[in-house]
Amino acid sequence: MILEIPIDPEKKLAIKVGDKVDFATPLYKNREKSEERIEVAELLSIHPKKIFNHLKKSVGDTIVTGDLLAEKRSFFSDKKVTSHTEGIITEIDHIEGIVLIETQRETYSENCWFAGHVIDVSKKLVQIKIGKHISVEAKYVERDFGGVVWFFADQSFTNPEYPVGIAERATEYEVAKLEALGGQGLITSYKYEGETALPKAELKLAHSYKEISTSQFSYCFAQAQHSTIILYSL
Repeated sequence: MILEIPIDPEKKLAIKVGDKVDFATPLYKNREKSEERIEVAELLSIHPKKIFNHLKKSVGDTIVTGDLLAEKRSFFSDKKVTSHTEGIITEIDHIEGIVLIETQRETYSENCWFAGHVIDVSKKLVQIKIGKHISVEAKYVERDFGGVVWFFADQSFTNPEYPVGIAERATEYEVAKLEALGGQGLITSYKYEGETALPKAELKLAHSYKEISTSQFSYCFAQAQHSTIILYSL
């Protein structure tokens, strides 16, 4: 089966076709700019106004880690200043004797709420290939979510990672435990009336809970657009 996962077209994906993803895989990535200040005059023990006499790079130059930025030669010793980062030189200040380097760092946000093999990526959708599955109707799905199946009634299954709690009726204690374990969502047969920040889904048909609780699949995905809950294997 192929799962079609809606994604935010304004964000840059961190996954690509061919990747095997799970709930620990970052979905989006960002580039953050920062600035590194290098005290060239101080490191070379020179007057700031003489910085240009010793520089090996200019404003606008792209540098990589290990590049020689400045050097001072003497009869007794040589002093060198090398780059410890990658970036672009944006400013050389002869008043303070410094070089400013603009750097970019990749950061990641929001892990995947699905697992499987990525077979296609477009601006608004990611297609994931999964294994065997079962699909049931939902009365409502607050928003898309997914994770590792955790039936509250199964006392032998404790402390799962990325759990989605599933129950006919969920107690406040069970939901609190789910939250403490980093829960990804809550699926119930009857509406949960307590307070929780977890996304929720409610099964549409009375027999659906029994159907999914005996299915023995490891993962689940709740889809808001189609009001569907899918339990699946990889």
